[in-house]
Amino acid sequence: MNSIQFDYSKICNFISKEEISALYPQAHQALKNLKNGTSKGNDFLGWLDLPANITPEHLEDIEKTAADLRARTQVLVVIGIGGSYLGARAVIEALSNSFHSYDKAAMKVIFAGHNIGEDYYHELMAYLNDKEFSLCVISKSGTTTEPAIAFRLLKDLLESKVGKAEAGKRIVAITDASKGALRTLADREGYKTFIIPDNVGGRFSVLTPVGLLPIAVAGFDIEKLVAGAADMEKACALNVPFAENPAALYAATRNELYKNGKKIEILVNFNPKLHYI
Repeated sequence: MNSIQFDYSKICNFISKEEISALYPQAHQALKNLKNGTSKGNDFLGWLDLPANITPEHLEDIEKTAADLRARTQVLVVIGIGGSYLGARAVIEALSNSFHSYDKAAMKVIFAGHNIGEDYYHELMAYLNDKEFSLCVISKSGTTTEPAIAFRLLKDLLESKVGKAEAGKRIVAITDASKGALRTLADREGYKTFIIPDNVGGRFSVLTPVGLLPIAVAGFDIEKLVAGAADMEKACALNVPFAENPAALYAATRNELYKNGKKIEILVNFNPKLHYI
């Protein structure tokens, strides 16, 4: 398997390889601070070792839940905002056939809870009215306005279509381990639940159930996805030589460019599948 390579050859007209290499001690120290948890924001560093800490049993639980939703329904609506849906959407869009949305037989994963547009929800509910659908609601608190509105609307629609008991089997809540409005509701209604780790921020959550469950429902191999992430975790480890460590090389290069007045960075791709990346 080929891993991601960092090629900085095209910027050597602006800064030299020697200038980049001179930042090795600072890059190494920054990485060491991250690994030791002594940097700023150290209460949200769960993403650092997340790939290596995902157990086979955890993946199996997610895959089993995804298989059950696929067997029961045609459409999964993922309800979340910001990092609670963008990671999953980015992966699904990147891996899907460009015209998968036109395949009537394929399982659909669609998104709600990231806006309060009345047209959006009117059209979404009209679309779902004759579909067998399920819900994945993602929120640590359960009180964020946009997801809370979407969940209330779609939960009522689902219960009116299939009854409260069957609806309970089609709703998965990804939330806090012990507190919050969504945790209370999920426990009371008996929803299947997964936990958002306290030390993983929303925008880093794609390798938690927040991202892995929708990706699995969409039909992609989350075991391979996690294995690839674990390979990159190793490739960016503290003991990897500077010249072979893509994270350290990128950080040093970016900082040297910044020091030389190059303060604007643009992430560009020409593949429509990578739009959300």
